[in-house]
Amino acid sequence: MKHLVAKIHPADNVLVALTDLPIGTPVTWDGVTVTTTEKIPAKHKLALHDFAVGDEITMYGVLVGRMAAPVATGGLLTTSNLKHATNSYQEGQHPQGWAQPNVSQFAGRTFLGYHRPDGRVGTANYWLVIPLVFCENRNIQVLEEALVNDLGYARRKSYQPQTQALIDLMQAGKSVEEILATDLHSAEVDYQKPKLFPNVDGIRFLNHEGGCGGTRQDAQSLCGLLAGYITHPNVAGATVLSLGCQNAQATMLQ
Repeated sequence: MKHLVAKIHPADNVLVALTDLPIGTPVTWDGVTVTTTEKIPAKHKLALHDFAVGDEITMYGVLVGRMAAPVATGGLLTTSNLKHATNSYQEGQHPQGWAQPNVSQFAGRTFLGYHRPDGRVGTANYWLVIPLVFCENRNIQVLEEALVNDLGYARRKSYQPQTQALIDLMQAGKSVEEILATDLHSAEVDYQKPKLFPNVDGIRFLNHEGGCGGTRQDAQSLCGLLAGYITHPNVAGATVLSLGCQNAQATMLQ
């Protein structure tokens, strides 16, 4: 038989209706039968016994409220007859032990990197293009299409030679079996234009869907994230696009 109610925790003194319960519906849980005295909507709670003003209500095994008005067995608990309450609590302190690791094995070792003005060390050198608001995403896309290839930062494989090889085989009257048996890997071309700025490893375009339409706190969080990218030691600098009317202002990013 399908259950009409559920008891979340053995210590609870209320039941949760799993479906709409009309007045006069008998429900049973753990051998105890309760008849609803009023309509109980699905997901609402009904009293397992009579409650007086001030009685504690337990759910999930913890105190969740105290009665503000009396409710009979099988009655509906609502915000009008139940007030929020909790057990006493306190914030605990859990000190974390930390031992400095032994770094002697790295003594005298070096790696290919360089110091940024703030003292941090980078191992790459990227330029970022970032919008402060999602309205600039289209402009970011246009810039990416216009710059990446011509500046030498687009790495792609060209399959045109392979296509031409297949065309040549077909025009030469080769059979399907001969065409399928042909090794086309020799026709692959891994193409990349020379970088205009050899000391810049790449350009990254960081689109997003924020910057406006949310709260000021959302804008602050976004600017904090973008600032983290910009100030990363592997980033040389950034081009920032702004409309000027959005929540995420340039001053906030700074």
